[in-house]
Amino acid sequence: MEHRRHSVLAEGLDAGLIGGSAVALWFLVRDLLAGHPLRTPSVLGELFLYGNPQPDTAGTVFGAVVVYTALHFVLFVAFAVAVAAVVRLSAQSALARFGLLMLFVIFELFFYVAVNLMSATVGALFPMWTVLAANLFAAVAMGFYFRQRYPEMRGVLREEPLGV
Repeated sequence: MEHRRHSVLAEGLDAGLIGGSAVALWFLVRDLLAGHPLRTPSVLGELFLYGNPQPDTAGTVFGAVVVYTALHFVLFVAFAVAVAAVVRLSAQSALARFGLLMLFVIFELFFYVAVNLMSATVGALFPMWTVLAANLFAAVAMGFYFRQRYPEMRGVLREEPLGV
């Protein structure tokens, strides 16, 4: 079945919502299993948006949850628009495929580094494995979306993943 392509912005919106939801779901499940529902968006909202390097890690600040969640999805959509543009170029360009690889690496490390630079206390709540797993989950989910949108990429990636 052939999919009709739509704009890079629309694809970025779709992929961003998929990836953002994957990360949000990962941390929601993690927070629920730890007995602290919504701790992740509460702590990150306090840290990044309220500028509090020592946020409340025991309770939940509802305003921080709402504002951080909105920012989380806006940033994911913005990132996914860039990814959608590079994916379109990747069918013809090995350099663009390499660019996708670099975007993935940056995507994996950015949040972890940002949190640890802002607050060692908050950084301790997010061990590297949790951040890598969340971002990998998002990348795989977004990858499946783009795989459906660009079936021609399957052959290109099989024959020349990063060029000759």
